[in-house]
Amino acid sequence: MSKRLFFGGIETESNSFSPLPIGFGAFETHMLRPGGPQDAALRAEPIPARALALGLDVAYGLYTSAPPGGPVRRDVYEALRDELLADLKKNMPVDIVAYSLHGGMIAQGYDDCEGDLLARTRAIVGPNVKIGAVLDPHSHFSSAMYDNADVLLCYRENPHVDIAERSAELVDLLVRVAAGEVKPKSSIFDCRMADVFQTNREPMQSFVKRMCALEQGSVLSISIVHGFRRGDLPFMGTKVLVITDNDEARGKELAETLGRELFAMRGTAAMPTTDLVDAVAQVKAHPKAPILLADMADNPDCGAPGDSTYVLRALMDAGVTRIAFGAMVDPLAVQFACEAGVGAQLTMRIGGKACSLSGDPIDLDVVVKAIKTDAKQSTSLGPIPMGTTAALQAGDVDIVVTNCKRQTFGPDIFTDLGVDLSAKKAIVVKSAQHYRVMFKEIFVEDIVVDAPGVCPSDVSKLPFKRITRPLWPFDENPFG
Repeated sequence: MSKRLFFGGIETESNSFSPLPIGFGAFETHMLRPGGPQDAALRAEPIPARALALGLDVAYGLYTSAPPGGPVRRDVYEALRDELLADLKKNMPVDIVAYSLHGGMIAQGYDDCEGDLLARTRAIVGPNVKIGAVLDPHSHFSSAMYDNADVLLCYRENPHVDIAERSAELVDLLVRVAAGEVKPKSSIFDCRMADVFQTNREPMQSFVKRMCALEQGSVLSISIVHGFRRGDLPFMGTKVLVITDNDEARGKELAETLGRELFAMRGTAAMPTTDLVDAVAQVKAHPKAPILLADMADNPDCGAPGDSTYVLRALMDAGVTRIAFGAMVDPLAVQFACEAGVGAQLTMRIGGKACSLSGDPIDLDVVVKAIKTDAKQSTSLGPIPMGTTAALQAGDVDIVVTNCKRQTFGPDIFTDLGVDLSAKKAIVVKSAQHYRVMFKEIFVEDIVVDAPGVCPSDVSKLPFKRITRPLWPFDENPFG
C-alpha cells in the first residue's frame, strides 16, 4: 500500500535588527494553496515532485514564502501556521509529513517559529507519523525542532544551488524511515561560533565533498547548520547535525570531529570584505572594467532595507564615472518615475529613507530611461518577479530603483532596462554572494564591500542582547 505524504511550508528569514516587519503582503509574492490552478505549482515543488516520482500518495497544504526582513507580524504568522495545520488535519491520516521550511523565521512573540510549527504538527499526527523538513543552512537549530522531527536536512551549498537535490534526499530518507528500514538518530555538535561558510570556494568546497563522502554505512545524512548571524536568539550559531541509523556513538563522534574542523577554519570560509574607502580606491586604480562591488551590509535578502546610499555616494565623491547601481529599493522613487514617464527629466531624492543606517538620501537630476511594470531577474533557480523597476540616468550613472525588496541576483535587472554593463567602470549590487552565479561572466573582479548598514560583515558591531556566550567572534576561545 502506498504511503501518504503531506507537504506544505512557511518560509522566511528574520533579521532581529531590521526595521522592516514582515506582513501578509510579503508572503503573497509566493502563496500556493491546494485547489484550482495552484495545484500544478504545488506539485512542481521539489518535495512533492520527488514523492510523486516515487509513487507516493501526496496531500497538499499551504506553501508560502516571503523575502527576508525583520520579525514576522504575530497575527500573520499565526494565521499562516493555523491554515497549514488545518490543511494537515483535513488530510489525516498520513504516514509522512514533509515540510519545506527556512529555519531562520522569528515572529513577534515567537523566537522559534519552526520549532513551534513542528511541535504543533507532532501533537496532531502523534508519535508514529514520520516528520521531516528541509531547511536553509542559515537557520537556528532549536531543541523544539529536533525533538519533534524525525529527519532534518539543510541545503549543503551556499549559495543554495542544491535545494531540489536536498529536498529529494529528505523524501527518500523519510520513506525509508516510514518503511522501518532505518531508525534515525540525530547527533548535534554546537560549534560555538557565528561565521559565514561559502561552499563555492575553499576551504569549504573540499569540506563539503569530504562530508558527502562520509554519508555511508550507518551515517545517513550530515548537515552543517551555518546559523543566521543576525538573529538575536539564545540558540543562534553554527552546529553540525549527523543522522545515523541507530548509531548514536558514531553520530556524536563524527559531529564533534566535523564541528571542531569548522571551528578551526573560522574566519577563513567567506570571501574577504574590503573597507569602503579601500574598495573605491581599488576601483579607481584598476586598469580594467567593470569592477563589481557587492554592498553586503544592505543586502535585502539578509533583512536590510536595500536603500542605503553609502557606496554610491563614495564612488561619486571620489570622481568614479560610468557607474551602474542597483537594485535600490525605493518605492517612492519608482512611483515618481512612473508618474513622470519615460524620457522625463526631474530632480529626484534617491535612497536613504528606511532607517538611520540607510545613510543620507542623494539628490540628483535624472532622466527616466526606462520603466518595467512586470520586471524579473534571473537566478540559478529560475526567474523571480521584481515588481515595477525604473532606470534613472544621471549623466553616466545609471541607478535601477524597484518597489520589490529582493537582493540583486542577475544582470537582467539592469540590461532589461537598457543599461549596458559592459560600458561601466563600476557595477554596484545589493547582494553579499548570490550575485556571483549570474554575474561571473561580466565583471573582471568583484569586491565585497564592508560599508555601514543593517547587515555588516562584523556581527560583533550589532547590539546583541540575547545570544548565548561564549561565542566566536564575540569571544576568542569559547571552548577554553
